[in-house]
Amino acid sequence: MSRFFLWALLLLAGTSQAAWKKVYSFERDWLVYQEAWKSFLPYITSKHYTYHSKSLELDPQAFPKAYLAIYPQENYHLFLQGTLFKALKKGEIYRLPLDSLKSQVILTVYSENLEGLPSEFVLERDEPVSTQGKADFFSLETRSGSVYSNFFLLSFLVLLFCLGLLYAAYPRIFASFFRYSDWIRWEVKDEVWMRRPFALPNLLVLFTLSLLISCLAFLTGMKSNVKEEFFSNSENFIHIGPSLFFIFSTLGLSFLLFLSRFFVYYLFTDLFKLKGLANVHYFKSLQTNLQFFVGLFVFLSFYAIYLGPAAPIDFTYVRYLVDAYFVIRFFYFFQSFRRSFSYNALFLFTYLVIIEGQIILFGIRELIFPG
Repeated sequence: MSRFFLWALLLLAGTSQAAWKKVYSFERDWLVYQEAWKSFLPYITSKHYTYHSKSLELDPQAFPKAYLAIYPQENYHLFLQGTLFKALKKGEIYRLPLDSLKSQVILTVYSENLEGLPSEFVLERDEPVSTQGKADFFSLETRSGSVYSNFFLLSFLVLLFCLGLLYAAYPRIFASFFRYSDWIRWEVKDEVWMRRPFALPNLLVLFTLSLLISCLAFLTGMKSNVKEEFFSNSENFIHIGPSLFFIFSTLGLSFLLFLSRFFVYYLFTDLFKLKGLANVHYFKSLQTNLQFFVGLFVFLSFYAIYLGPAAPIDFTYVRYLVDAYFVIRFFYFFQSFRRSFSYNALFLFTYLVIIEGQIILFGIRELIFPG
């Protein structure tokens, strides 16, 4: 490693006068060293969260005229090619000019208290990017932003089309699915389309709900640090085709999952002697899911657009929110069904614990948060 690189680091530490522009984030590029394999492997949250060291592979040829900017949130030790290079102090800013590197290097961050990924390591330039062809690195960023923008544009258009079609063709049914007052009244209205679970309007709602789940799965995978197989492969974001395949395959799986729920309801209502509840439970499940996931997707979409394509999102609290929704829905169903039907309260409670508990443990929740 050249002395110039060392002096450049020392001189640039703590400087922030230039109009630095973030052009790349490394949230999907972290590696961990596996002693058994004698090599570096991609970081996986579920397996490597507590590892004390995480590494990056830096190729100066791939990022011309770029700086590795470090904004440490904790005190770290920085290693280059396995050799201790510098102690990074929390709250300071460090910038490393990649052009000073002679060849590809491995940068390792170590801390005794390190959990998850170290924050924050990004690539920056001190001049605006004006053309798409300055370097392959910048074209990669442009392609990612293109897929990112196209995703929100297409998903919103298709979602509006589905909801608009339901409203235009079946206005009364549309109003019943978005009747939020049911959460307050705790009652079940006897409506004709509840007796026909596979009628066309219900299937349209089912398709719209499946589309929402697939779009949420794509959004969470794209904006989180989870090393799921599809999202860890950057080639899948060069063209929109692989992304569409992921969305439609997840849509199909969601559709089959929602469709199969009716038969599960029918089987267990018969087992617990809750005659006539299967159709009602199926309708109320579609209604509450549509109301909640439309709101969740719209909120997360605008929040992600506000942050931009390079910024990751911590979906931990979103997971808690989804779990809280299903818990609240459980008590809502119990009170509504108990007041509207003369069922045995113990049978009804046990039935809902089994059926609604399945959703929290696996199913829709696992589709939304892949990996």
